[in-house]
Amino acid sequence: MYLEKRAATWPPGPEIPSPGVPQRPGVPAPAPGAPQPILPSWYEPTSISLERELADRLLAQRTILVDGRLDELLASHVAAQLLLLDARSNDPIVLHLSSAESELDAALALVGAIDLISAPVHVVARGTVRGPAIAVLAAAAQREAHRHTVFVLSTPKVTADGTADRLAAFADEHQRQLARLRDLIADATGRSADEVANDLDPGRVLSAEEAKDYGLITQLL
Repeated sequence: MYLEKRAATWPPGPEIPSPGVPQRPGVPAPAPGAPQPILPSWYEPTSISLERELADRLLAQRTILVDGRLDELLASHVAAQLLLLDARSNDPIVLHLSSAESELDAALALVGAIDLISAPVHVVARGTVRGPAIAVLAAAAQREAHRHTVFVLSTPKVTADGTADRLAAFADEHQRQLARLRDLIADATGRSADEVANDLDPGRVLSAEEAKDYGLITQLL
């Protein structure tokens, strides 16, 4: 019978920590059988995950945020949320609106979604609402605003290039969209289309109080 010989070293080498227990320089290893320390995780929730969690919670309360630049992507996202909530029930949907920059196409597309659903949409304006985003406010069944909200009646500046025929078609479509914006504001405020057009062309700034007098909002918060 052969006995296996193992070489012994002296002095003994350093104790090798067990797998899964990270060691820090200068920190002794825990005694055998002692509870393992709870180390902080390197994972931290990202701002994206927090925003999604907040949006999901608000959506459960039939509340939607429209914040920042209102472009085609944001308008499509909000329209999808409106359709989802409308399919659940006909209870009012509250849309919080703050947009200092907006695209005319996107704003009118969102207006189309508001007109399409059966559930009434209540808009609460805050911050600054400028340009085509005013159309979203005007399309709501109920329009409220915080007292420090600023409204800017203005038309967007657009540029285009291409052939003469394409430029002519673009100009015609742009004029139709501007007429739609004007008519939405006129219907909401009870003012004439000409008066609204005269305010939109040079641009007119309204405080929350002035917007209420103008008829743009119905209640101050």
